[in-house]
Amino acid sequence: MSSIKYALLAPLMVISALTIAAESVDQQHDVVANPSVNIKVQRGNVEFISWDNNSIQVKGELDELSKGFIFDVKGNTVMIEDKLPRSYQGSNKQGSQLTIYLPKQLNLNAEGVSADFSVAKLSGQVAMALVSGNIQAGQLNGDTKLTTVSGNITSEQLNGKINLETVSGDIKDNRSQGQAELRLVSGKLNTDSDYTQVTIDQVSGDISATLKAISVLNMVTISGDAQLTLGAELANARLESISGDMNLRFTEQPNVSFTIDGGPGGKIDNQLTDDTPLKQKYSSSQSLQFNSLSGDGQVNINTISGRISVK
Repeated sequence: MSSIKYALLAPLMVISALTIAAESVDQQHDVVANPSVNIKVQRGNVEFISWDNNSIQVKGELDELSKGFIFDVKGNTVMIEDKLPRSYQGSNKQGSQLTIYLPKQLNLNAEGVSADFSVAKLSGQVAMALVSGNIQAGQLNGDTKLTTVSGNITSEQLNGKINLETVSGDIKDNRSQGQAELRLVSGKLNTDSDYTQVTIDQVSGDISATLKAISVLNMVTISGDAQLTLGAELANARLESISGDMNLRFTEQPNVSFTIDGGPGGKIDNQLTDDTPLKQKYSSSQSLQFNSLSGDGQVNINTISGRISVK
């Protein structure tokens, strides 16, 4: 009897397996110069590759739960989406596996839920947002905004106005230029770049930043240590820490005036000049004001329960 049941069920099992099998896609459409491209891929891996053609090509496999592939070109606007149901459960978490070839000059907006994105060698406005996944980016020129809630951001050779944000993950950025905003809630920041202006907001994580071309620097860190290597171009800085140490090392003697407030429980170590911190009469807090060279620029440093070292 069991063999008869299996014989009857076997064809149904084959049909079911074929139904959920991933569907291949290979589509290409011509586009106008500098298109505005919107891409939505909820799950999987997407690699964005630039080429010299005035066309866009999508190759790979769709999500096993795909309800249809959209590739729509209307004038300057392009919409690409591997459409999934509003709610879904799937045993295969691989998701979409796509390679998308794009013109080098464009405006790109890409969104995902549980996916990894990789992008390189594009010019224009590039915005990527993920809920859970990693972003890798390299050699982007223009305004770039990369955001992930739970994941890491790895970038290099970005040039322009840069915004990198992650809630639970690390940011590693090297050999980039321009202006940057770097924001993390729970993760480590590691950057070695030639930005001229940088804003850093960090909660519960350590910072290691080499910014030798920096002119303007704003940083707030809570519950984490910061190791900063700065150049002589620094003209204005405002640095604040709560329950974390800050170590500033200059590659050359800076031409700035320092105002340092140790706050409650803070300690100050000045190795740039012979100036020593002043201790408050009725508390253990320290403060220090001094000029390095003629003091043309201004650096303000404040801490609560942290150690500040300048050398």
